[in-house]
Amino acid sequence: MVVKEKRGRYRYIIFKGEGIKKREIYNLMKSSGMKLKMAFYQGNYFIIKCRHLDKENVLDYFNTRGKGKLKSIKTSGTIKKLKRYINNS
Repeated sequence: MVVKEKRGRYRYIIFKGEGIKKREIYNLMKSSGMKLKMAFYQGNYFIIKCRHLDKENVLDYFNTRGKGKLKSIKTSGTIKKLKRYINNS
């Protein structure tokens, strides 16, 4: 498989948020300074899309800024696998 140079690779990270609102997540994403996108949101679960080079920075950022309300569960290269994880749990 050839990776397109212009587009690059992405990672999807699933988080579980206990008692955190969607607006708070958007504010965290905006203040991070990284290109982040909320790819999916359902109940307590949400999926963040980021560049593959920023994955570790995103995990560190949300774990420290989440104030114990956010927990990263799994990382994948496709959103389909993470949606399957949400539906099975």
